[in-house]
Amino acid sequence: MWNDITQFLNRWFYRGVVLFFPAEGKPLPADPHSILIFSSTGIGDALADSAAIESLHRAYPAAKIIVCSHHRRRSVVSHHPHVDEIIPLSKSPLSQLRLLKRFWRQRPDLVIGLHLNAEAVPLGYLLNRRAFVGSQEECRAMAFLLSHPVMTRNEPHIVKTGLKVAERAGGVPVKGMIYQVKPEEVIALRQRFPQLLAKPYLVMQTGGGKTRAWRDWPIERYVEAIQWIEAHYPHRVILTGGHDNREAGQAIAAACPNVINLVEQTTLEETASLLDGATLLVSTDTGVMHLGFAIGCPTLALLHYESPAAVCGPLDFSPGHEIVELPRPEVVPASHEKEMALIPMDAVRAALVRMLHHLD
Repeated sequence: MWNDITQFLNRWFYRGVVLFFPAEGKPLPADPHSILIFSSTGIGDALADSAAIESLHRAYPAAKIIVCSHHRRRSVVSHHPHVDEIIPLSKSPLSQLRLLKRFWRQRPDLVIGLHLNAEAVPLGYLLNRRAFVGSQEECRAMAFLLSHPVMTRNEPHIVKTGLKVAERAGGVPVKGMIYQVKPEEVIALRQRFPQLLAKPYLVMQTGGGKTRAWRDWPIERYVEAIQWIEAHYPHRVILTGGHDNREAGQAIAAACPNVINLVEQTTLEETASLLDGATLLVSTDTGVMHLGFAIGCPTLALLHYESPAAVCGPLDFSPGHEIVELPRPEVVPASHEKEMALIPMDAVRAALVRMLHHLD
């Protein structure tokens, strides 16, 4: 309630401001010295935005790339090889004032809004109201603060949405997301879990958050797939996941005692290092799935029709990614609960065979 009131007042305050200081669509700089990019939402969004960041870096290799990131997501941005500076941002007014102070003397030549929270839009306007490029749909009710609005409604893919914004700002085509694992992180992971060196392994992400649990694969399907893998391949299976996946990890490990259950035991950086050495990843639509795409770990994505490959699949299949997507029924049920159990196991096994044989 209070957030709604605050956003309403904020919106009408800036409606008044733009009457005197409009967001002017001036020609964008041809050779910007500094580019400030807002990417301030979730892990999956931050990974998706990595492609647009790469696009802008390749277009303007001499420009300093500064990313304003959600204060809990800066780890994702810190693994982008072409980000020069990261500024953490939260909903705190103090955090926003620190950002404004950082650019008080020298404003960025170009401001880009990718996946961003509502409070970030006025900041982009204040920092450069003549060269602020962003998605109208992402900026929602504050889109009038963009000097160069981009309509992305007809481009549903989360990576291509950001790339469309980057293209408007002069960006060039790229293959997809990027996350660069650091060698010292791989060494630290292997020291912590020396059993990873014993035999080749594949990773199974045991689900996402509880708020969209309908996208998760049922426990019994994981068990069935693991038992089939253990019967046909020499690979060890490693389970990953967060706090919301604890029970799933425990249940799968109880039924499959040979797995290594690392649910709740790894940081994002450690999970990335794990994927960097994995034969492949099996995941539903989660942040870890996007992490697999970004690292280049061959990923088998098990997707619900409400979260299809057209929205969240990989742009580049060259690392050997595969998609098994639940077909949309003629009559969509009111609840999606337990629908993921309908994904054909034959299709999952066939995809695993293709991936494992291709890697051999």
